[in-house]
Amino acid sequence: MRNRNRKYLVLLTAAVCVLTACSKNLVREGTEQLEQGDYEKAAAAFEQAAEEAEKEGERAPEAYRGIGMACYAQEDYEGTRQNLQKALDEGGLETPIIYNLIGVSSMKLEDYDTALTAFGKGIELPESGTVSRGTKQEETADYSEVIREMKFNRVICFEKKLDWENAKAAMAEYASQYPDDAEAQKEAEFLSTR
Repeated sequence: MRNRNRKYLVLLTAAVCVLTACSKNLVREGTEQLEQGDYEKAAAAFEQAAEEAEKEGERAPEAYRGIGMACYAQEDYEGTRQNLQKALDEGGLETPIIYNLIGVSSMKLEDYDTALTAFGKGIELPESGTVSRGTKQEETADYSEVIREMKFNRVICFEKKLDWENAKAAMAEYASQYPDDAEAQKEAEFLSTR
């Protein structure tokens, strides 16, 4: 799961750059630092961008999204949740990746209800989307794998809550959509004993 989420961070980093057209120097700097793996410097740049936007009475969803990603990379799961939610609250683009990171962070914090809520919202979003970079260039993002991961993580959350009925129902739904998933088959066997 760790490698997949690192892949999602890279995709979300690209989305930050695309969505803001890298017009703000601090957001661009933070994005570059994220890409280079210097998460502390990235967080500092994004925090400064958020502060400057606030001083000017503007919203800064891309800055909060960047802070959230830097927090996630540093395993600060509470910081991840707070900043990604702030990005959404400020009108940032809703993507399955953001909801997955909120959900996974909530699982790490053993807050399974919040995780289930995040996964539910992410699963409801389209499996692909078009992101524009100016008027001449568009990119398509494929979210099918992250949605698949959220569906499986819902099963795990229900199990952690000892909610066997919902875990079984979520697993049945997952198994019908992804019948070749060996890990899910093992999980289904486990659930059949509950």
